[in-house]
Amino acid sequence: MDILSLVAGFLAGALTIYLASYFIKPSENKTQKTVDAGTINLFDQLWQTHERLLNEMKQDVENPDFKFHREFYVLKKGWGWERWGFHRRGPCIAYFLEDHSDLLPLLDSLTSYGLISQTGETGKNTARFQLSEKLVELLRGKNTNKS
Repeated sequence: MDILSLVAGFLAGALTIYLASYFIKPSENKTQKTVDAGTINLFDQLWQTHERLLNEMKQDVENPDFKFHREFYVLKKGWGWERWGFHRRGPCIAYFLEDHSDLLPLLDSLTSYGLISQTGETGKNTARFQLSEKLVELLRGKNTNKS
């Protein structure tokens, strides 16, 4: 094999890779925009039906003390923190079943859409969840001013 055919093959391969990446990137961006629009639409629907809880979550993620907190707990108000084995140092985010009658169904819905994930065991007295970055972004971007 001579050097000319080697260089020509290399240049043809490099050109093919460049062109393929040029044509693939726009389709990835369109798919991402569609997913984002669908997620925003879903979030708006959830906001209409569960405004009280999602507004509380929004206040929590905008609180400077919880700026980087993504983990939260679901508890009953009557449960003793240490009595039930809930040992946590420092501030944490907690939502109470008594404050939100539809808390568990909403959390199931958010879990099924991938906006939160359950990180604790189901059989325990406390349920532990983690907010996704997408949900935090949606909560922070939600305008709650009523015109």
